[in-house]
Amino acid sequence: MRGTEIDRFALYGEQGAAIPAEFVHLERIFDRSSLHDWTIAPHAHPHMVQVLLVETGSAEVRGEAGRSRLCGPALILVPAACVHAFHFDPGVEGWVLSLAADLVNDPRLSGLLAGLAAIQQTQALSLDGGCATAARLGWLLADLASALRNGQEAGTGVLAQVALILVTSLEAAARADNPGGHSLHSALVARFRALIERHYREHRAIPAYAAALGTTASTLTRATRKLTGQAPADLVHDRLLLEAKRNLAFTGASVAQVAYALGFADPAYFARFFKARTGQTASDFRKALLEQERPAEAHAER
Repeated sequence: MRGTEIDRFALYGEQGAAIPAEFVHLERIFDRSSLHDWTIAPHAHPHMVQVLLVETGSAEVRGEAGRSRLCGPALILVPAACVHAFHFDPGVEGWVLSLAADLVNDPRLSGLLAGLAAIQQTQALSLDGGCATAARLGWLLADLASALRNGQEAGTGVLAQVALILVTSLEAAARADNPGGHSLHSALVARFRALIERHYREHRAIPAYAAALGTTASTLTRATRKLTGQAPADLVHDRLLLEAKRNLAFTGASVAQVAYALGFADPAYFARFFKARTGQTASDFRKALLEQERPAEAHAER
């Protein structure tokens, strides 16, 4: 039976651990997934970004966009607070790099990684067999593992290695037509998305967001329209809708409970908001997801 809330961890299975601002953790996929029978249940990391490189073997990835199955080499990008789940084939080889979201937003890196802020859902993409990108990422991750084993902290050297891994991953995602473009407005929009992440449940007005960013609502609007084609309010509403879908898909919370958890004072208003943006009621959305899952679950039982 599903609970009414999404499990939220630091590292998977580790409750209540704070994430330092320069947290960097690297482990083999085998190390943690083998402890959980190769299945990582739906969960989220509120303050952590992850990059997974599947070198050999295969994995089933589940996120807000649905399920996909990948065979190595493959790359998986998991933004902070994004609900995700995995089932790995035994013997899979690869890496899991976990980083504090604050580190990704560090001024030393944010200019290079502005495209990361545009990724709002788990991105899973196959890399061509023998692909130079897969080989490069494998070498970079192994080298970072060696540095971390030698006790290096997240100083300039480790930060440079992390930046190179993330930039290489973003370039691979861009080649696969995933979000992540750069522009003169990207830094402002990246900061706006970070503020949305912290405050979207508060239903703040756009001028309040603009003031917190040290700009005007009109300047913010020009930046978001240039970079995303959307108005600032649309980005806030998209984030609310994404969290609503996550809760409907991954928890047993009632529609009213989801509405209150997202800061809606009136569940009826939430119902209108959801239907206006999706074309279906929240209940119908959940019912359709459950119907999609039944064939997959029946296949897994065979």
